[in-house]
Amino acid sequence: MNPLSYHNILSADISTQQGQLYNRQFADIYHHSNAVAESQYVFHVGNQLPKQWADKKTNNNFVIAETGFGSGLNFLTTRQLWQATAAKPKHLHFISTEQWLLTPEQLDKAYQSFPDLHQGLVNIRQVFQQRRAGFHCHTIDQDITLYLLLGDATACFRQLNACVDAWFLDGFSPAKNPAMWSLDLFTEMARLSVPGSTFATFTAASQVRKNLQTVGFEVSKTPGFQGKRERLVGRFKAATKPHIDKQPWAPTPKAMTKPKSMAIIGGGIAGMCLAQVAKQHDLQVTVFDEQPAPLSGASGNAYALVMPYLTAQSSPEALFYWRAFETALGFYPASVFNAIGVSETTSPALTDDARLQLPADLIQAAEHGFNYPSSGFIHTRTLADKFSTAVDNWRGAQVTHIEQNSHNQWLLHDDRQQTMDCYDVLVIAGGIKSLALLPEFNDFMTARKGQTELYQLSPWPSALNRAQLNNGYLIPNKDRHQVLIGGDYQHLEQAHWFDAVEPKAPSLNLNRWQKNSPCEALTSAQLISTHAGIRANSLDHLPLCGPVVDAQQFSHDYADLHHGRHWQHYPPALTKDNLYVMTGLGSRGYTTAPLLAKHLMAMILDHPLPLEQDLVKIVHPNRFYYRQLKKAPED
Repeated sequence: MNPLSYHNILSADISTQQGQLYNRQFADIYHHSNAVAESQYVFHVGNQLPKQWADKKTNNNFVIAETGFGSGLNFLTTRQLWQATAAKPKHLHFISTEQWLLTPEQLDKAYQSFPDLHQGLVNIRQVFQQRRAGFHCHTIDQDITLYLLLGDATACFRQLNACVDAWFLDGFSPAKNPAMWSLDLFTEMARLSVPGSTFATFTAASQVRKNLQTVGFEVSKTPGFQGKRERLVGRFKAATKPHIDKQPWAPTPKAMTKPKSMAIIGGGIAGMCLAQVAKQHDLQVTVFDEQPAPLSGASGNAYALVMPYLTAQSSPEALFYWRAFETALGFYPASVFNAIGVSETTSPALTDDARLQLPADLIQAAEHGFNYPSSGFIHTRTLADKFSTAVDNWRGAQVTHIEQNSHNQWLLHDDRQQTMDCYDVLVIAGGIKSLALLPEFNDFMTARKGQTELYQLSPWPSALNRAQLNNGYLIPNKDRHQVLIGGDYQHLEQAHWFDAVEPKAPSLNLNRWQKNSPCEALTSAQLISTHAGIRANSLDHLPLCGPVVDAQQFSHDYADLHHGRHWQHYPPALTKDNLYVMTGLGSRGYTTAPLLAKHLMAMILDHPLPLEQDLVKIVHPNRFYYRQLKKAPED
């Protein structure tokens, strides 16, 4: 089952036998009365977790990966052990796969016999409400993150970017569910394992032992739990057949050293979401922007839509926007996000099949288009105030030049040729103005001038209860009797990308909505203010988020890519140390910025990436160079 498609995973086929949850498909129970003790013995003792944590207590991260989430029992017992352990790394990342997820109701039955885990069950209950195939990332505690990968285990691990310290090989027995113990899956284990990575499992099946040894694990038999004679434990030595990416054009490098400081150029929604996430990881954050306050410039509309962009067919692009919307809903506090719903008259022409595969709380068919019931709008000024607390230093300056010192730190120079402080990591997130510092992306970007108008309505029309999309957008704020109207975009030639922007007469936007609005009250609308800005869009309308590649070196190393020699190996794309970009969010910045910020921060800190590898590639800044070099040069 492809984790990168429009579909939900199936619920497990469950019955109850002698008080235990029984899976009819695999003819096995989930756990017996001593399941907690078995989990502790098999996986905690088998992987020597307390010793590993003590040995790595100065590390930032410890990563555990599991091959069968089931009821989440192993995660909950590991969480308990982590909380009770003093000497340990800073953060636990727990990754698990599941193709047949229990329902919350079945979960309650599964834990009737384990009252000690009840509180932990409350924390992960939200996990079992998900059904979308693919990756789900949940912050369970301040120092514990759970990554649940829904779908076929091998297919999910192929999409994973992570460095795993310990493996829990769980699931139904090899005889009943051989796909969970296959050589293909263990090959992905080897790719993801760090040298010395441990594993433990309840089984001692000979084929499991042989498959693990084949991919590079040293395997030992040790006494099993209670009456069981043997089980397997071991350690990863080296891959017998190392994974080779023949065209490693999309690297995801961490910062060269453990970063303490970050400079962000750009105080719009991209830069401020990144500042918020960086501050959560204790980085010292400095933001550079010509504006005096956050969320000005192109991000400075009074209200901003947050909604998914769903295409007619399943695709990585559609999944990215779905993922981004989910992340945004969990990222923005209720005090700034108003989920009034969005009605779209000009529909994206989803097919019936595609529409049926999507959850009703995401999209619903309507008489003249679609409704997005969980979508809504952001109060941008309230959000700006909250974001300000994540910024240690706000520098109202125009950065005109950047350079790196001998310690791989970045020096920034302003328009007065003054050198500002040096920073461990630099992220350029200045929208279209990012290209002033990264002109190598000019050929892959476009710019559009947009304008919004804020109006006062009195009395308030009862028909105006949702945001409206119809060749533009209208956002109603009933509490303040205000509507924001936008969608008047004008293509800009490159010579005007960095020009100052002045609003024009607002009548065109208003006239259009007076004709299309579900109410007549707009005829008496009183203009409060106008706002204009320039938005950056990439040629494929997806953001650029990731490391900055040395374009000259890449063009040299991949010069003959257009010959299509599939057997040829190319060197990894060379990146500029500690330099990243996050731009090209276009008109969907308030939806995509939270996910992009989390993805970029995970990359910088060497955490497991929250995005599937195929999604990493479609937003990778180097994708345009790669596509360009794949084409045969013109005569």
